[in-house]
Amino acid sequence: MIPEPSSISVVIPSYNERDNITDAIGRTASTLGDSLLEIIVVDDNSPDRTWEVVEQLRNPRCRLMRRMDKRGLASALSDGTRAAKGKYVVWLDCDLGIPPEDILKLVERLDEYEVAVGSRYVPGGLDTRHKFRAFLSYVFNFYTRVVLGHFSFWDWTSGFAAARRETLLEVPLSPDGFGEYFVEWVYACLEKKVKIIEVPYRYGLRQAGVSKTDGNIRVFLKLSLNYAWRVIRIRMRGSTPSP
Repeated sequence: MIPEPSSISVVIPSYNERDNITDAIGRTASTLGDSLLEIIVVDDNSPDRTWEVVEQLRNPRCRLMRRMDKRGLASALSDGTRAAKGKYVVWLDCDLGIPPEDILKLVERLDEYEVAVGSRYVPGGLDTRHKFRAFLSYVFNFYTRVVLGHFSFWDWTSGFAAARRETLLEVPLSPDGFGEYFVEWVYACLEKKVKIIEVPYRYGLRQAGVSKTDGNIRVFLKLSLNYAWRVIRIRMRGSTPSP
């Protein structure tokens, strides 16, 4: 499928990403060309003034949502995807660990599927981070598959996805927590029989700056426990995402 002109919205959450945001916007715009409707940067009033860099770019297809009183990855993506106007909505991190050039690989599958998820664990996918960190991610994803009982889906913590806009209206992203929102959303999609496919991609290290999860072992362990408990709560509660 060749995406229609002005059909794609890309949501990029940011917090202290001034060293990455210009390249993230530029590479996204270059990759999508005429099919790009808008890039929505959701910035939580970054102390490093990432929002100022976005303003100075004066890109007519880039829309800044500067949040003064809200914080968090999940809520940023929830706000950004709700504001998106494109026929297809994509979201990804702005640290460039996920290549913006892979966006079209996902969108091209939305003629047949309602959701396409970038996956490190299907054939052709790869996690190129440090082997121990990649191993821990694989273990958690295996744990999630077992607890939630969906063995045909592999990358529950991808955070890289494209969806038809009407699908996101039916199954919106939860604003709660950090990356756990993705587990909850995928589970809700699967339970509601949404047509979903995993598309292989190579996940790597951020281009610049320090990871908000990998850079501190205490933060990483705390988030891991939150993820594990959230998975159990999701299974106990069922497929209805948090409001």
